[in-house]
Amino acid sequence: MTSNRDLTGAIAWIDLTGKVAHVTGGAKGIGKGIATALAMAGARVMVSDVNLEGAQAVAAEIGGAAMALDVTDRAAVDEAMTQTAEELGSLDILVNNAGVYIGYGGPVEQITDDMWKTLWSVNVDGVFYCCRAAATIMKAQGKGGRIINLASTQTVSPGVGVTYDGSKAAVAQMTKALALELAPHQINVNALAPGPTWVNEGNPPPVDGQTPVKTGDPLSDTVADRIARLPLGHWGDPMEQGKAAVFLASDMSAFVTGIYLPVDGGWLTL
Repeated sequence: MTSNRDLTGAIAWIDLTGKVAHVTGGAKGIGKGIATALAMAGARVMVSDVNLEGAQAVAAEIGGAAMALDVTDRAAVDEAMTQTAEELGSLDILVNNAGVYIGYGGPVEQITDDMWKTLWSVNVDGVFYCCRAAATIMKAQGKGGRIINLASTQTVSPGVGVTYDGSKAAVAQMTKALALELAPHQINVNALAPGPTWVNEGNPPPVDGQTPVKTGDPLSDTVADRIARLPLGHWGDPMEQGKAAVFLASDMSAFVTGIYLPVDGGWLTL
């Protein structure tokens, strides 16, 4: 019996050798998982974060480069994308992972103007600044590219609060608009939507099926109940998001643009 398997060809679809990626917010958590996975697939990775020491530590682990970056600073973003292309030879993949969440949610009447503006400046403005800078470089290079924006399952299944949920919905719609605009330049733009992902390094996640601790806060407890009922029965790992990012960054997704890809253990089925 003959086999039609061509593992060499299949592996080539996910091979990112020769590609350069920039991952914002890459010092820990999901950003670290994505940076690690892209490097494992062969990409040269620039890890940026407001925490330069953390970014440098991740870069040292994966054989990449690091820089400090506050994505709310327009001039700094432009410089960072240009520096990535100059130092590493090109800019082929942008992952907009930088974002904030803790401390900016809660009932609407408790959300201050500063809380709203701070979260949106990072989660929305920062994504736009990075997309604009990267798209400018990718178009000038003339060889296409990939932009991956981190949305969230809260985009379509709210429960954290209007600040965060609204910001991620904005990212999802921005992704679609940019996918349409940049398609003629062969720049694919997609959104990755993580579900419950355990990012507390050094502390193991709750055991499968264990109900997260209730806090008394209605929003937090709603999320806790859903985590306890996840169809796949356990928290996600940052590398699960990393593997999905490799798919979106590689030739495996050459004909994919403008999508919202949940990686959520079945969260959105609940």
